[in-house]
Amino acid sequence: MAKECIKSACPYCGVGCGVEINHKNQIVGDQTHPANKGALCVKGSALAESLDMPSRLLYPRIKGDQVEWSNAIENIADKLYRTMEEYGPQAIGMYVSGQLLTEDYYVVNKLMKGFVGTANIDTNSRLCMSSAVAAHVRAFGEDIVPVSYDDIAHTDLIVIVGANTAWTHPILFRRIQQAREANPNVKLVVIDPRKTITAEQADLHLQIDNDGDVLLFNGLLNYLISQKALNNPFIEQYVNGYDELETSVLIDDYSMETVSQKLSVNPVLLETFYQWFAQSPTAMTLFCQGVNQSESGTDKANNIINAHLITGKIGQSGSGPFSITGQPNAMGGREVGGLANQLAVHRGFDEHSIKQVEQFWQAPNIATSPGLKAIDLFNAVEQGEIKFLWIMATNPAVSMPNSSQVKRALEVCDYVVVSDITSHTDTAQLADVLLPASGWGEKQGMVTNSERCLTRQRQFTAPPGQAKSDWWMVAQVGKALCQKLGVESGFEFQSEADVFREYAALSGINRDTPLKFDLSSLSNITDEDYAAWQPQSWPLNGQPVLQDKHGPSLYFPTPNGKANVVIPNTINAYNDKVKVELDECKSQPKTWWLNSGRQRDQWHTMTRTGHISHLAASEVEPTLYLHPIAAQQAQLTEGTLVNVRHPNHDNQFIARLAVDSGLTHQQAFMSMHWAGKFSGQSQVNTSLASLADPHSGQPAFKSQPVIISSFPTSHYGLSIGVDFSSLNYLAPRWPYMSLQHVEFTAARSNALYQQGVWRFADVNAITKSEIQAFVQQQYPNSQCLILDQDSSWLAVILVSNVVIGVVFVSTQPIDLSLDLLQSFIREKFNLGGLLSVLSAKGGHASKLVCSCFRVTEQDILDQLDHSPNMGLRELQNTLSCGKNCGSCIPEIKRYLSQSIDVVTIK
Repeated sequence: MAKECIKSACPYCGVGCGVEINHKNQIVGDQTHPANKGALCVKGSALAESLDMPSRLLYPRIKGDQVEWSNAIENIADKLYRTMEEYGPQAIGMYVSGQLLTEDYYVVNKLMKGFVGTANIDTNSRLCMSSAVAAHVRAFGEDIVPVSYDDIAHTDLIVIVGANTAWTHPILFRRIQQAREANPNVKLVVIDPRKTITAEQADLHLQIDNDGDVLLFNGLLNYLISQKALNNPFIEQYVNGYDELETSVLIDDYSMETVSQKLSVNPVLLETFYQWFAQSPTAMTLFCQGVNQSESGTDKANNIINAHLITGKIGQSGSGPFSITGQPNAMGGREVGGLANQLAVHRGFDEHSIKQVEQFWQAPNIATSPGLKAIDLFNAVEQGEIKFLWIMATNPAVSMPNSSQVKRALEVCDYVVVSDITSHTDTAQLADVLLPASGWGEKQGMVTNSERCLTRQRQFTAPPGQAKSDWWMVAQVGKALCQKLGVESGFEFQSEADVFREYAALSGINRDTPLKFDLSSLSNITDEDYAAWQPQSWPLNGQPVLQDKHGPSLYFPTPNGKANVVIPNTINAYNDKVKVELDECKSQPKTWWLNSGRQRDQWHTMTRTGHISHLAASEVEPTLYLHPIAAQQAQLTEGTLVNVRHPNHDNQFIARLAVDSGLTHQQAFMSMHWAGKFSGQSQVNTSLASLADPHSGQPAFKSQPVIISSFPTSHYGLSIGVDFSSLNYLAPRWPYMSLQHVEFTAARSNALYQQGVWRFADVNAITKSEIQAFVQQQYPNSQCLILDQDSSWLAVILVSNVVIGVVFVSTQPIDLSLDLLQSFIREKFNLGGLLSVLSAKGGHASKLVCSCFRVTEQDILDQLDHSPNMGLRELQNTLSCGKNCGSCIPEIKRYLSQSIDVVTIK
């Protein structure tokens, strides 16, 4: 009998793609899921490989010692109780994650806000979505995303602001591409300081200065009002505050000429964008971290919403502002109330909401005021105000700004509990108690994606060791705490379905209010129906989210049913601040604006993707990008190491320098992912100050000044097959060390192997005796043969005349083909071949272009050299590049264009 297919949801970005584990145990896209209709990006396509994660945490540990679950639960509950008794509930904090499932979130939120009695629970969604949440609440009265993915197929204009969607949300971007293919009249505008892969595909790219978005959209509002491109009936019926908005933006500061000059944008391009927005019957504005992660993030989002409100481009098919969530269940966490400034189910801390939630939970210690947001939470930890901290499914020692300060806070905290799937994160290394959590595929529950669609993640494999679901471990601690408090337990859940039913029932307190969020019709869902759940968006009645419950018109959940236009109140102070900082930057030729963000092929701090070799191939080490001319003017050389620090504190990191002509001369970019064993201490957030939006508390990751200088490197090193783990983890032997996982097939045995590639460097000489001593210690039965040539040398490690590893050291940056070097590993010693590599005759590393099918730049160039007139479709049919997620297509087209130019010249 054939094995039944299991349907689940991808655990990566907020697109919320459906996946299917088929009868062959293959993980493929779910053809029936409304979000992706079978398509998967490169990370989703590698989900099966992500399951084979090294270094799993398998058993509870206290102070490094393995213990039984009962011991760990009693220890945590006892410490929790004693902290409450001695210091009060405000001395307790939790920091959780958009990686949690809705049921996990619910139990955690109930424990903290209903039984401990504090709202000091925040989530890493604070780092990516909280400005959008604050903007939605200010404008709509509730955290509502007023569009769906299907709207993309019915719009005339798509505006992407502050997002490299082709890389960060590839399947959503593929839907945009398909909409434009179906209707060539659909225009795409990208607003981004970088010319990204997404921007390259746009009809119009506005390369504005960092954090120029509020000014840009104030200019748009000015233009719309001046040109009378308003929807006056819509404003009259559905909008509050228009007159005040008109007064605030109809000033010379927001004229097209002034905005063009201040943002350094060509006035023709600026007017084109304004005209398109004004004249398009429908428009969607998609925004993400470039908007949210800013000191003016909430105002940016509200100004985007303002443009849609005054033109009536909202509440109709193909129109509306669209905040794209970053994590698989960031939306579910917001629905539950997992942020410190929320109580539960879209309710805040007003007296009526507190009484309703308290009564529903039968809460003995209901929280009555907002708690500490992420930055303030870790400040309180460092200052000794938070004595007990529980961190779940996230790595704040890397992901928070000023991450060195977060590490100090964790070091001095009285009691730190970490629940995770691995003990090898920077945060887990600082825990007093480690709890083994079930990972994706081992746990189950609900997630809500960017368009409010609830999907079941389902279990299809057993958790290893004694790993448990997060809701279970919190419920066990909750029951033990209730016993110590002498109150009735509120945590007698037997399953995820039990938790979900209670959560759905709690949302019923919104039924007779203007609020849209209400899942109470599912409060009696059977175990069978919960198990068989099919993806569905709320509102569950199938109505558009902005439609009035009692009629066909729109209704916003505000006191009078109208949406609010919100006048940005950070703009003037912020403009003055930016002007001063820009002037300071211009006076220091080695100072840039640092923008951090995602790479296409990695996820968060790489715990789930860093070990997958083809995902690690697109960016092989911590890399900082500058414009080539800017780098040249600053006398910084591509391939060398640079030192990066914030002007106002000494925290710094080292990274490899690369060039990117898509950046402006004042910008630097670096991936946020590098962490732990993969990067040593080369972590971008080390150099960022703890600046945040005043409304949302969201950190400003996207535009902080940094000073970049050359790192005085004496020697560079590259090791293949020799494990340098003991030299790297948390205190690297050398100031720069990174790890890349690669796999290769040994010719002699035809077996597939995975091994580490270490890159390292030092200000002092890296000596042969140092490497030989380490090799002898790690591999006592080996020989270490040294091959010298000019300014470099190669250590070859042999066992029975078979090469088990090589270490290459040079005074110059190393750029050698890994494929070529790997070909010598696990083979008989070949002196001539290795000498050829040492003399650089073996060629250089080739850039990975298509991660899905592992097609390199050299593969493409070789194919075009053989067939220079080949078109895109022919190249795809030959190499398959770009045939899956499509995110590499713009780059492939560049190679095709270059090939055509060469042919023309000939």
